[in-house]
Amino acid sequence: MEFYKYQEDGMEVFPASVWLNLLTDTELLAFSRSTTQIIVDTALLMSKRDWVVDITSTRFDEVMAACVAENIFTSDRVAQFKLGVRQIGEPEYRFPRGV
Repeated sequence: MEFYKYQEDGMEVFPASVWLNLLTDTELLAFSRSTTQIIVDTALLMSKRDWVVDITSTRFDEVMAACVAENIFTSDRVAQFKLGVRQIGEPEYRFPRGV
């Protein structure tokens, strides 16, 4: 199993599966149940093909703005997404403050 976390200077483009796995259950459900067209289209793209998340793209900004407007994510959460992700080992995932 692979583990990731949001971190400044992390990867700015990564598989959608990584981003989806980092969402909470509540966020994932709200994202997938949205009726806002740009969110619906994005969820469909993410689930039906090997889509990537590019946190520097205009599309990402537009989708995140729609998600904030629907209260799916907070502005702080979007800021966290914009940091990018980096792969981590299982010990860092299980014990984020150190062992």
